Amino acid sequence: MEAPLNDMMMVKRLREGHHTAVSRASAGNLSSVCELPANAPEAHVYVVKVLDVHPALGKVAGRRLMEALGIDQFAHISDLSAETKTALLLACGEQQ
Repeated sequence: MEAPLNDMMMVKRLREGHHTAVSRASAGNLSSVCELPANAPEAHVYVVKVLDVHPALGKVAGRRLMEALGIDQFAHISDLSAETKTALLLACGEQQ
């Protein structure tokens, strides 16, 4: 009985993390999502989801940027290297 409860709590944390990451990205604060440790729930969101809602990009530009940087369409924020995160932030105008 305890295992299903733990699974439900993990799903709840991941959903809340997804919502937080997407909210931050839609506010133009992608850097706060990229700076999180890899084990944070917010870092398990797909890159495409945060780029779709970012005000400097949107769906088409975000997907083109992912293609230009060689980011897989199913990559999570936690999967990205530091160099790739920096390139994303530069493209979004959040880093100089």
